[in-house]
Amino acid sequence: MDIPILRVAVQKDQFSVVTKVMPAHEYPIFLSAWGQESLEITGKTEDVHSINSIEEEVKRLVNAYGEDSLRQVFGASYIDGIEVSINRIIEKEKGVNDSTNAAKSKNRTSAETRV
Repeated sequence: MDIPILRVAVQKDQFSVVTKVMPAHEYPIFLSAWGQESLEITGKTEDVHSINSIEEEVKRLVNAYGEDSLRQVFGASYIDGIEVSINRIIEKEKGVNDSTNAAKSKNRTSAETRV
């Protein structure tokens, strides 16, 4: 399984911004720690994060972030939560890569809403 690697700008304070590179399924962990207002996805890298098995990936995440962080983000049964997150990302990537232009509307209507 190949997961895209995101480039994320983390605004630590008013004057410092750090760029982190992480697999897409790790983004919710950073979101929980830093909050929505401090993170901005700036793009994807050309590289992908390969996952051989969910069990190995869960072990890697536990070693990197700890069980408490994973439970807080993915729920009490965090192993299932991580697997669902990985599968959703794979499905979204498959949809993006298979379509010719995902942003175009099929019925020729605009996505813009005016009030």
